[in-house]
Amino acid sequence: MRARRPGGLAIVGERNHRLCPEKPKMEQMNASVEIKTVLGLSSSGVGAGLKEIAAVGQYSYSEISQLLGASLTSVVKLAREDSPPNKQTLEKIDALLRAVRNGERPQVETANVAHTFASHGARRSVHSLPLFCASNRPGLAAFQQRALLDRLKPSEFWGAGEQEMADLLREHRTRSATLDSPASGGISAGKNTYTYDAHTYHTKVPPQGIAEVLQQYLPEGGLVLDPFAGSGMTGVAAKVVGCDVVLNELSPAASFIADRFTHSIDPGLFAAGLELIRGATKQIRADLYETGCRECGKSTELQYTVWSYQVICPSCNEYLVLWDHCRKYGRTVRDHKILSEFPCPHCKNTLKKSRLERTTAVPVLVGYKCCAKTQVEHAPNADDLERIERIERGEYLAAGFYPTTELPDGMNLCQPKRHGITSVGRFYTARNLAAMSHIWRAIQFVEEQELAGFLGFVFTSLYQRVTRLSEYRFWGGSGNTAHFNVPYIFNEANVFVTFARKARTIQDHLGTTALKYRGRSVIRTGSATDLSFLPDDSIDLIFTDPPFGGNINYSEMNILWEAWLGSFTNNRDEAIVNKFQNKGAAQYGNLMAASLRECRRVLRQDHWMLLVFMNSSEQIWSQLRRAIDSSGFSLERIDVFDKQHGTFKQFVSDNTAGCDLILHCKKSKGSPGSLIHRDALPVDLNAVAEFLRLRKQHLPKSPYLHVAREEEIDFRMLYSEWLSTKMLDQTNLVDFSSFRALVTMALKQESGVRD
Repeated sequence: MRARRPGGLAIVGERNHRLCPEKPKMEQMNASVEIKTVLGLSSSGVGAGLKEIAAVGQYSYSEISQLLGASLTSVVKLAREDSPPNKQTLEKIDALLRAVRNGERPQVETANVAHTFASHGARRSVHSLPLFCASNRPGLAAFQQRALLDRLKPSEFWGAGEQEMADLLREHRTRSATLDSPASGGISAGKNTYTYDAHTYHTKVPPQGIAEVLQQYLPEGGLVLDPFAGSGMTGVAAKVVGCDVVLNELSPAASFIADRFTHSIDPGLFAAGLELIRGATKQIRADLYETGCRECGKSTELQYTVWSYQVICPSCNEYLVLWDHCRKYGRTVRDHKILSEFPCPHCKNTLKKSRLERTTAVPVLVGYKCCAKTQVEHAPNADDLERIERIERGEYLAAGFYPTTELPDGMNLCQPKRHGITSVGRFYTARNLAAMSHIWRAIQFVEEQELAGFLGFVFTSLYQRVTRLSEYRFWGGSGNTAHFNVPYIFNEANVFVTFARKARTIQDHLGTTALKYRGRSVIRTGSATDLSFLPDDSIDLIFTDPPFGGNINYSEMNILWEAWLGSFTNNRDEAIVNKFQNKGAAQYGNLMAASLRECRRVLRQDHWMLLVFMNSSEQIWSQLRRAIDSSGFSLERIDVFDKQHGTFKQFVSDNTAGCDLILHCKKSKGSPGSLIHRDALPVDLNAVAEFLRLRKQHLPKSPYLHVAREEEIDFRMLYSEWLSTKMLDQTNLVDFSSFRALVTMALKQESGVRD
């Protein structure tokens, strides 16, 4: 989307990361002279341009990232000229530089942000939106309504989707204008927006990046399809830019999330619904989370309880509470650690945490806020322990409103099953399961269907945050990972506090992005291998983020949502590599080929399918290339889609690939499978060395801005760049670990030559 010049209130933010503080002012101004003639449509001089913006405008890294709508990490990389910016980012930098040279100082908005895809840091306070202030007060029905999914999804289509689908097809009988050749320039879009954070999902493409693509390929609008819709980010982007969109998704849980993301509701009515839930659960909240303040003696509310497993020393067979012996405190809270190795308190032998046998989990710490200015922590007292014991007898559960689904075997399900989590209900502590059951019960009694749907949206947004899977961090917070791992020490977050916090994030989305919707959307739950509800040549553009081989086991990970919703994924046609489903790379490739053949059938002639994809396996890339070729698409261009933030797994694993690629595929003439295959070229050290020599930019580095870690070569970005060229010229592909080794060897060889 076109950059809008920010304006409004004064900038707030830290100045810790000044772009060019060490240069005298005259030297900084000389840098501006050098780039005046090269900055424009060229990416040359972007680093110098950013430094001039910082020096003349007196901006910090953080402030510039907010002005550009980018991440701090991506701004650092651009300033060092590790990689070229895409066209949209270049235009934003150019506009900001022109403003600074004209004596202006564009400002970051800090009040109620009305512009689309608003970013974090744009509001002065999280309390500036009224969460529980609404004039209209909905009530609870006297009797339980139909199950939430039955109300929202009467058939394979959600809502009135069947009729809306017919309307869209009738109105889009003629083809929309599109590009003759693929759009140039990669896409860079950060995750730091209200919409991206409104609801978790295992993988999401930032919607502002998708919006840029849609505007390039469909300048006059059109009908868009996402056959692997996931959480519905394609739908969000399409509705914002005024396109109509069809979202197809195999998982009922993902379909529900996509349905809510592409709907809107009055933020005031939403706030009133939240107040309704809060009132209906007030007493059970006190029963479950009340504690006594150790400082003043008054009753207050627990914010969280930390639990630690008891373990057995393999050398002396003595029991110990892990928490008591594996902590190490540093100078700041960020320096505190849970040790991976420590001495046994009984026999003094060194213990490796990951190898210790677990027994039962016990509460070891509680946190609350009462009379002190800050949150305080204490060991649980006798009243806390008695309350937990009473709760664990099950007397506080809302009968019939919590899941009892047994866990099947699976790639992500065996680890929790080994630790006693044999059903979905066991993912939660007894206290948090009781809290969830009462909130879920209250939602089922909300009479207004759309409001009930959005309250359910808040409920599902909690996901792993309120389960035993939430690993304790000294500095707070919690992450939702794309796997189920039961940590040795976990955080039992207060469900009601977490529910309110997530509700505020969703209200941010409803008060910004959702207000800008112009297009229409249809949600359908079903397999991408069968799009028979769409006629031939009916779609103007396909944009999709398909499953990445075996990277994420969606049907397994979604069981935590689907057990509450009461509807489960039929994984027969799930495109995945999963030994429990008897699917290897070839089966994955076959399912992808069947899906892409359907995509080609429904896409108009000479129109485009854009695939966002990344994997570290040569086998998966080869299967994807086979699927594209055999379905009759012509792969015309590959660009990097930089989401600007790496995943946790990318930072801790040397063999996890990084930046996604966007594959521009055109519906070619001829029948599917008619393309001629050439003999693939081999990959060796010389080929990789030649690739490095031909790169025009510096070797990309990974800046670790928030942890004490030296910068390293960004092999993941290099792998993405290499794939983007070699997928097109039929070169043999290699996996990420092999590519990394070849690059390391080539750099050592080059260094030896220079020496």
